[in-house]
Amino acid sequence: MKIILFLFVLISITLKSQVEHVHVYHPVYDYLLRLETKGYLKHYSLSDLPMQRQDIIDILTNVDSQTLSKTELKTHKLFLQEFEIIKNQNRVLIPSDTDSNQVFFEPLIGNDEKFFYKLQGNNTVSIRPLANLELRFSHQDSSRNALLANAGTRIYGTIDNVLGYQLQVTNGSQLTGDKTLLTEDPRLGQNVKFTVYDSDFDFTESHVRFQYDWFYAYVGRENRLVGSGLNQKLIISDLSTPFDAFSIGAKFKSFEYKHTHASLISLPLSTQTTGVDSEFIEKYLVIHRASFRPSWGEISIWEEITYTNRGMDIAYLNPLSFFKSLEHALRDRDNSVMGFDFVIRPIKNLQLKGTYLLDDIIFEEIGNGFWSNKSAYNFSAISSMPLGFDLGFEYARNEPYVFSHFDNQQSLTNDGILFAGYIPPNSEQFSILLQKWWGNRFPLKANFSYLRHGENVVIDGNLIKNVGGDPLQTNRFEDSNTVTFLDGNLIEVFTGEFDFTFEIVRGFNLQLNYTLQKQAGSQLNQSGRIGIRFGEFR
Repeated sequence: MKIILFLFVLISITLKSQVEHVHVYHPVYDYLLRLETKGYLKHYSLSDLPMQRQDIIDILTNVDSQTLSKTELKTHKLFLQEFEIIKNQNRVLIPSDTDSNQVFFEPLIGNDEKFFYKLQGNNTVSIRPLANLELRFSHQDSSRNALLANAGTRIYGTIDNVLGYQLQVTNGSQLTGDKTLLTEDPRLGQNVKFTVYDSDFDFTESHVRFQYDWFYAYVGRENRLVGSGLNQKLIISDLSTPFDAFSIGAKFKSFEYKHTHASLISLPLSTQTTGVDSEFIEKYLVIHRASFRPSWGEISIWEEITYTNRGMDIAYLNPLSFFKSLEHALRDRDNSVMGFDFVIRPIKNLQLKGTYLLDDIIFEEIGNGFWSNKSAYNFSAISSMPLGFDLGFEYARNEPYVFSHFDNQQSLTNDGILFAGYIPPNSEQFSILLQKWWGNRFPLKANFSYLRHGENVVIDGNLIKNVGGDPLQTNRFEDSNTVTFLDGNLIEVFTGEFDFTFEIVRGFNLQLNYTLQKQAGSQLNQSGRIGIRFGEFR
């Protein structure tokens, strides 16, 4: 069976490049993590997502199916079919010259791939439906629940093997229940239509990418995950909403250099936060990242600048420069950070990952607890074990005042929400991830974490003691210059999260999420989601 599948892949593989990105919530990334741990991602990286469709195809194609277990082989075959590495039947609503098999009626509940429209060849077009009906619930002091529905479409493809594109548009509504439960989700909580105008909610993501040989350039609004780790993405996470950016870069087999210039949303200058009377200043994020990718892993060095209150600065548009010197030359008005991240696979089925971020440092004050020596880091180990299990451990630590700046407009936030990692300053987190692959596209997941956070002391809206626990609050004149890690109001939170997704038939997924969260001094909070979803999106 394994030999037949391997030969089938060789016969069916397409030589056409597929330049467009695959969105970060696609389940293939969980599977690629297992393949990476087993040593199959030589010269590829999961530290900068999303990936191109063609890169994922290359990885899946180059896996020797004879080395996979029966369970892994089932999952692998599903992704080979989805990414059209082996021949699969497509069902469409609108026929094209290459795909005309109708989706109605029996095929709708079959295991064929389903599209609104599908065209193959030198110019590819895929239009997929997206839909979700989801019940969210929470029980702590009282019970709350909310039912929401969301639907839309994703259009993607490549033109002449060099220009890739994707557009995803969704619109949703709360059908019933407690709205405050939904606004606790940062994505919905930042949606102006939903929170301010008390209407429905809509989201859009898109990109256009040009690639020719080693050179690429793209522009778009999409979720990005940048940084090496298990649960942490310390450089760019999806905690805040997606933001717009353009990137240019050079990519070779074992080396990639990328320049990214992004537009962020600053803090409002008045209580009017929406509409024509609202006031915001310009805010930009620029990142240079150089990645070396030998067969055993990856070493990346990077630097970034956050600058505000002026148009795009030509100095920071230069893709080849050193930001720290530029910042000084431009009168020291901006916020610069730098760091490195790594992936090391010392032996098969084990890899080590980590990221280090240096926000500021005064060398003569090292070891003295000086507030301005600000850094953050995470370290993780992941092992792929027999019987389809993945086991990972991670430790993450953010020093006091990291991510903040004298000008709080230049903090590492987008629309007031932290975009650098998932935990606030003056915090540490221990986490354990357990995944079980059982022949489906989605693994069974259990994630356990223990967070300790030193919170600023605030009484009646007044900051009484500043311990560096808020990315929007820097050290003030009256604050101590010496900090103690985890000082302030100590918040301790234990979280256990369980995810189960079952693909009923191709495209239709039953998704179950259950979370237990216990904060010291508070009652146990039980929350979760139950949903039926067509397509993978958020």
